[in-house]
Amino acid sequence: MKTKHIALLIGGVFLAGIAAAYIFFLPDTAPKTTDTNTNRKHAAADAAPASPEPKPPGNIVAEPVTPAPEPEPPASEPMDVDADEPPAEPVPEPAPPIEPEPPKDPALALIEQIESPVGKIRVLCNLAGTLAQAGDTDRANMILGHAKEFIESLETDTARAPALTYLVSALIKTGQADEAKATLKTALDAVAAIKNTGEKIAVLASITAALKEVGDTEQTKQVLALSLELARQIQAQSQAVLKQSLTLVSQLTNSADKAAALKTIAIAMSQPGDPRQAEETFVQALTLATQIPDPAKKTAALEEIASAFTRSEPGAAFAQLQFSIGWMYYEGKNMPRDVAQAAKWYRKAADHGHPQAQVNLAVMYDEGQGVPENNTEAFNLFTQAAEQGHSDGQTALGMMLALGQTGPPDYIQATKWFTLAANAGDQSAQQAQAELAKKMTPSQVAQAQKLAKAWADSRQPQK
Repeated sequence: MKTKHIALLIGGVFLAGIAAAYIFFLPDTAPKTTDTNTNRKHAAADAAPASPEPKPPGNIVAEPVTPAPEPEPPASEPMDVDADEPPAEPVPEPAPPIEPEPPKDPALALIEQIESPVGKIRVLCNLAGTLAQAGDTDRANMILGHAKEFIESLETDTARAPALTYLVSALIKTGQADEAKATLKTALDAVAAIKNTGEKIAVLASITAALKEVGDTEQTKQVLALSLELARQIQAQSQAVLKQSLTLVSQLTNSADKAAALKTIAIAMSQPGDPRQAEETFVQALTLATQIPDPAKKTAALEEIASAFTRSEPGAAFAQLQFSIGWMYYEGKNMPRDVAQAAKWYRKAADHGHPQAQVNLAVMYDEGQGVPENNTEAFNLFTQAAEQGHSDGQTALGMMLALGQTGPPDYIQATKWFTLAANAGDQSAQQAQAELAKKMTPSQVAQAQKLAKAWADSRQPQK
């Protein structure tokens, strides 16, 4: 019995050892908590020595066990982690702080929406000028600095020249007259380099406006010289094109078409241009119009040319053509006879110094044809023609003086004009001179001859 009791005791101890080993070596599957007491228990359990390996039944011998190394304390409080959840992603480091941009100049913000660089410069210069006039010179000069930067970025003279004129105006308003003059000179140099005629005209217009503020005489002369040279270039180019057009007109077969084309060319030549060439072209147009076979179309074409000629406001070089149109109206040659229209055209030519037109119109006033009868106007027109040396005018003026049509008869003055016309070969004047001499004393005749010689000598060229 005793032996059996001892065996049971030994078996119990053995089973207890197996249970203890199982407890100590069982994996920890329970969730951890942040409870401080629990952590302390875990730490103590981790620090305890491991249980010895179980031995087979027999004598129990306690073998020394090497203690496990103590774990390093955790860096931070342990966190409870659910074994079923994936590990949390690492938190990224915060980005360095962004430096704030410096505030933008309000003037630059104002022009952001303007695409054209020259437009931006214009707005900046206007703003600077306004600020300067308001007394804020420092701010105005700062804005002008921005404008100058934009000007330096311009690549063409066509853009640079007008931009510089805007700067000139602003510089004047900010009291920088010397720099304004220097800037205007730079603009003029840029204009001289521009090849395109249209662009040069536009830039010169802006420079002309800037000159009003600068008030520099020398620069004004320079701009004037550039403008006149440009006008000559334009005129030469236009005249060359018009003369080429005359060659094309010769290829037309219809007289009416030719006349209409010549009329257009002549108008263009006369505003401004080559007056002689324009007059010749008008004459060609009239000549071709006279060859139109249909009378109604012929009259319409001639009247259209005459009307166009009126609108062209010709100068003295067109006096002969004006006279020709008046003569055609008066005679009814290639024009419907219309003495009122004839007087109108004679007046145009007479006002431009055409002596024959003056004589013809004077006759119409003397007789009341197409105009009210007016001896005084006739006398004035005859005098204008006579003073130009026109023999018909001298003879007609002598007759009015001899007959006393505008006052008491004046034989001496009448003989003076008869003598001058007779010396030019006018037979009517020779006959009138001889008849009038019968009514004059030798002294009066001599006096008239003396006056005639003095008049003739005054018209001689100076030696």
